[in-house]
Amino acid sequence: MLVDVANKVYIDTETPDNQQSLYTPKEVTADTKSQTKVHEGVLRTLYFDENETSYLMEYELPVSIGPTPWGKMLFGFSLLHLNEQIAASLKENEANLQKLSIQTGYIAAVILLLTYLLISHLSQRIVSPIIELRRHTKELAEGKFENADKIESEAADEVGMLTRDFGLMAGNLKQSYRQLEEYNLTLEHKVSERTEALNFKNDELLNALEHLEESQQQLIHSEKMAALGQLIAGIAHEINTPLGAIQASVGNSSRYLNAFSENLHTFLRSTNTEEQLFLCNLLTKAKHEKRFSTREERKIRRNLVEIFEHEEILKAEDLAEMLVDMELSDEIDHLLPFFKQPNSYYITEMAHKLTGIGRNSETIRTAVGRASKVVFALKHFAHHDNSGNKISSDINQGIRTVLTLYQNLLKQGCEVIEQFGDIPEISCYPDELNQVWTNLIHNAIYAMKNKGTLTITTEKTGGEIKVTFADSGSGIPEDVQPHIFDSFYTTKPAGEGSGLGLGICKRIIDKHDGDITFVSTPGNTVFTVTLPII
Repeated sequence: MLVDVANKVYIDTETPDNQQSLYTPKEVTADTKSQTKVHEGVLRTLYFDENETSYLMEYELPVSIGPTPWGKMLFGFSLLHLNEQIAASLKENEANLQKLSIQTGYIAAVILLLTYLLISHLSQRIVSPIIELRRHTKELAEGKFENADKIESEAADEVGMLTRDFGLMAGNLKQSYRQLEEYNLTLEHKVSERTEALNFKNDELLNALEHLEESQQQLIHSEKMAALGQLIAGIAHEINTPLGAIQASVGNSSRYLNAFSENLHTFLRSTNTEEQLFLCNLLTKAKHEKRFSTREERKIRRNLVEIFEHEEILKAEDLAEMLVDMELSDEIDHLLPFFKQPNSYYITEMAHKLTGIGRNSETIRTAVGRASKVVFALKHFAHHDNSGNKISSDINQGIRTVLTLYQNLLKQGCEVIEQFGDIPEISCYPDELNQVWTNLIHNAIYAMKNKGTLTITTEKTGGEIKVTFADSGSGIPEDVQPHIFDSFYTTKPAGEGSGLGLGICKRIIDKHDGDITFVSTPGNTVFTVTLPII
């Protein structure tokens, strides 16, 4: 078909009647599909039927006269005949394939039959001797050597050679096995002798271990007693001081009571009712517990002296001293008119002596409490538990016990900062842990030369209790730090240290499944102990 630019048909070889009419493109219905492609200016359209089988191929070529486009030429080729030839060829190929499959099946059956016959023949010649060898191998592996001499073969092939070599090996193995049985009997006898000797040695080692553990416990206790020996002088001072206060207070109370008894009759005859009421008033309002510090008492005393001197009261300083002792400075406005009476000083002196008994009693109570605290700490510290069983104990209380025993050294210039947290009691060996706290506190005091700050902190972190001792001493030299937990290693002068303290601390903490570490710089040394909460 030849069509100009106005779509006028000039030539149509399929339908000549369409010549000189307008070209109408082929319609594509719902049952048909088309596929278009352009290549080098040529438009190709392929049409498919409802079975998606191509039945027509159409080419559209542009036609020009010189540079001017004239129209286009359409070539259409029916593919129906080609599709029929392709279908016939496919049927012919399917038939050939079916015929070839049948032939292949016959050939495969023949090959399988020949292969089976060949394998059966080879099994008789190769596999059977190998199976026999496997049976003999299993017997040898189980220690059965009865048939070891019957392994033989007359075949000249490789399997026959293998069988004969295996038989030779089995015979040698049988002979070696018999020799081994003889050796085993001898070895069992020797092993029995050695086992008996080892058991004897083990018993000796167990006894030595028990003695070693006992020695270690004795060493810990001895080290604790040695530390206690160093503290005895200070502890004696801590006990003698309250005892001296008690003795002095008892003597003063006795003198005050005797003086009051001797002067009571004279007082009652020489005073009137108002003066006697004044005495009763002083006795009623006097207090025995000390409320003010020494500095505050001096300030109050000066104020009272100024008031008395301004009022021209005689013996102002003595009166002020007695009123401060009786803690009646708050009542000065109420009592001041009475001090202008002639017998006021005499009455105040009588009240001061009588109330002195109460003040002495308070002093005795305080001294007894202080001495009791030291004695309790000493008893708790010196306790030695021989049961070997852990008990529930309060870590804070153990540290306070050691601090009480070291009070005489600490008060020489050491400031102790106690930052004790709310920690639970743990299952431990409390007397051994007290030895740890003793060594750490003693070393801190020694490093600070009895002057500095010791900060003790306890806290709960997760499933552990952490205890830290931080001192402001000179620190541990770097060359000494790697050996700090070595036994018998000490930097102290001869006679001042055995080198066992920190080594014992390490073993005690290890015994509690805990850990002890330290960091040290000049002016700041911190030992940290962690103990599991069990």
